[in-house]
Amino acid sequence: MKNYIVGYGSLFNKESVKRTLSSVDYIEPIYLNNYIRSWNAVETKTISFSTTYLGVEKSNNSKINCVLFEIEENLLDDLDKREFLYTRQKVDYIDIEFISNKLNPNKEDNIWIYITNHPSNPSKDYPIIQSYVDTCISGCFELEKEFKIDDFALDFIRTTKNWSKFWVNDRIFPRSPHIYQANAYKIDELIFSEIPNLYKEIIIE
Repeated sequence: MKNYIVGYGSLFNKESVKRTLSSVDYIEPIYLNNYIRSWNAVETKTISFSTTYLGVEKSNNSKINCVLFEIEENLLDDLDKREFLYTRQKVDYIDIEFISNKLNPNKEDNIWIYITNHPSNPSKDYPIIQSYVDTCISGCFELEKEFKIDDFALDFIRTTKNWSKFWVNDRIFPRSPHIYQANAYKIDELIFSEIPNLYKEIIIE
């Protein structure tokens, strides 16, 4: 029996995956039915950080874009520690729409997703942060290029709920963001095209 992870935020990004799971070499895009993704995972446990991350909850007739990758069973504990704002739960095989055929889980395998423990909204003290948005959308761009698919990054924005005016641009030296985030301008244009009013509310720090 194999173990798979469904990622829906920073796990879009291979570099982010490898920070915790260095043995994972392959991730592929999927769509997941009956879940809703939103800005609802508030980080309150770490003194040095105050932000709201992405989380998911079960929701009938909803659909989000995600990634899928295989993980060794002995690494699940390491990932659980990283995802301490969430609880790992099984995904029904029938809820997955596959884009690629390289990964081939079967109905007997364990397919896991992390559900937000205590959903809450972004706020002034716990805003959305641009560096995290960048990580997610840059990962979507990577997947678009690798799998030759269109609008995966756009689908991420459109199927993510609870975008908020409590949004902080925490990129280093934001007047030259491309030096530190190669996709900065492309990310900004995409976000602005979909949610321009909220984009204008982002605070630079």
